[in-house]
Amino acid sequence: MTARKHYTALSTQARDMIASLSRKGRLISWLRVVVFIAAIVLGIMLRHDVTAMSIAIAAAVITFLALVKWHDNVITHRLREEALLKFAESRLQVLDGNLSGLPRGERYIDSNHPYSYDLDVFGDKSLFSLLDSTATPGGSDKLAHRLMTPDLDADDVIRRQQAVMELSDMTSLRDSMQVSGRMAESSLADSRGSASAVAIPPINMPIALTILSYAAFPIFITTAVLSYLDWIASSWCLWTFLSFLGLSALGAKHIGRLHSRLTETVSSLTSRVDLFRHIEESKFTSPLLQQLQQRLNVDGTEASTLIAKLAKELKSLDQRYNAVGYLLFNGTSLWDYRVISNVDRWMKRYGRHLDSWYDTLSEIDALSALATFDFENPDYTYPQIDRSGEVIMEAAEMGHPLIGKSSRVNNPLPPMTPHSFIIITGANMAGKSTYLRTIGINYLLAMTGAPVAAKAMTFSPTMLFTGLRTNDSLADGESYFFAELKRLQSVVESASTGQRMFILLDEILRGTNSADKQRGSLGLIKKLIKLPVSGLLATHDLALGVLAEEYPQNISSYCFEANIKGDNLTFDYKLRKGTAHNLNAYFLMQHMGII
Repeated sequence: MTARKHYTALSTQARDMIASLSRKGRLISWLRVVVFIAAIVLGIMLRHDVTAMSIAIAAAVITFLALVKWHDNVITHRLREEALLKFAESRLQVLDGNLSGLPRGERYIDSNHPYSYDLDVFGDKSLFSLLDSTATPGGSDKLAHRLMTPDLDADDVIRRQQAVMELSDMTSLRDSMQVSGRMAESSLADSRGSASAVAIPPINMPIALTILSYAAFPIFITTAVLSYLDWIASSWCLWTFLSFLGLSALGAKHIGRLHSRLTETVSSLTSRVDLFRHIEESKFTSPLLQQLQQRLNVDGTEASTLIAKLAKELKSLDQRYNAVGYLLFNGTSLWDYRVISNVDRWMKRYGRHLDSWYDTLSEIDALSALATFDFENPDYTYPQIDRSGEVIMEAAEMGHPLIGKSSRVNNPLPPMTPHSFIIITGANMAGKSTYLRTIGINYLLAMTGAPVAAKAMTFSPTMLFTGLRTNDSLADGESYFFAELKRLQSVVESASTGQRMFILLDEILRGTNSADKQRGSLGLIKKLIKLPVSGLLATHDLALGVLAEEYPQNISSYCFEANIKGDNLTFDYKLRKGTAHNLNAYFLMQHMGII
């Protein structure tokens, strides 16, 4: 089934189920009213028969409570269907090429990053918007991290490819994770929170108080029984109750702070028990997913079971917010101290795993997002990895994934080998910059383990650097020209240390005169080909094309042409061998009446 058919089916089924559940919810509400009225009527009718009246009212109460439980289940079911509907509609929106309103990852934007700012990895209608179908904030963060610091080890990239491929076929798992994740988010006050053992305050319950908390209830029961049998004064039971209550009051403020802090800190895990369970119950074959799944098992017990136990303990502390419950539970059993002792024991045994569990969930969530990208683009391909490092990048029929498939023009990338450069010349608007971004985006996708928008591609992971868009820095008192020089300096310095790099440069040295720019550009290319650097340079300066003649083993020349016929200017956006001949600035200025 295609992605569109799958999401359309999910959407239709969810809408039908929501309508059905809404009708059922209204019916249950009316039944509750009927039961309530029936209880009153029966109470009046049977007021002279206390036994019959008691039985009737008890039956009505039990029926009413059962209806409440049923209604809660219906509401929960409807919330799940609504979450599924929102997910399906958001993915249909992506398939339609509409990225408006989707995650933009603004907090990750960094104009000084080696490539993410130039390639529009983050921001409005960005690559991140296209990819981020994560179900958790941690997954979103992990995806962003992978896009900014991808794997440079070939074996790691292959392991990620295998994991993404496997998850791509597990639509049921990914759909279930989306529903559970969205429901968890709706239940969290702070959706950006994450479990961290470092953030959890130490509990350190005194041993004596721990022992007393477990002995408290037997002590109270014993005094109550002995008082009832008149073996001790009845005041003993009262004093025991008051003593326990007083002792509880002494630690009430501290326990309250602990409860609040613990709940806030681990809510990112306790609210996502279902997500962990989905992962634990899956049968994975790829090594990376098996390794990640194993991290959710501690001494034969699944993380979801352990987290559910912690959640139950923390929920049981909610009794302290009910005045009657607080008095009853603490006065008879030192309830707060007992629960905190249980939590303390849990934290000492399993607390060190919290960061690992959350990180594992985030990693699988990020991989699932890439798998969704694969599922939605079956015509994309997984690139081959050249372990020898002799092929930096080579591709056939490669296009930009953010350009609609109906209007996208695909182009090849000739084999890029170590110390090789391609000079791209062409007229304004002919497609040079888009071509560079197409190469950069697909190279980045390949390093994350995702499929690429190409018929075929081979690459070896290495550091990616771009110089496509440089900004002035008013805060640092830097001009555009000096800011660009600093970026180029960082490339040369890194490469001089032996760091392999793949760089994409667009019209460098725009802040100086044409003669100086040409001289500087020629000098830069001549230096870079002596370093462990490969890349492409797009330029309007046709003189740079002569470098292909001077260094035929290292430099090749390609172009994008503008087609001028009479008063018509057209572009086919097709890469050609050689240097461009047709320029269009003068033509456009004449055509627009500027000159």
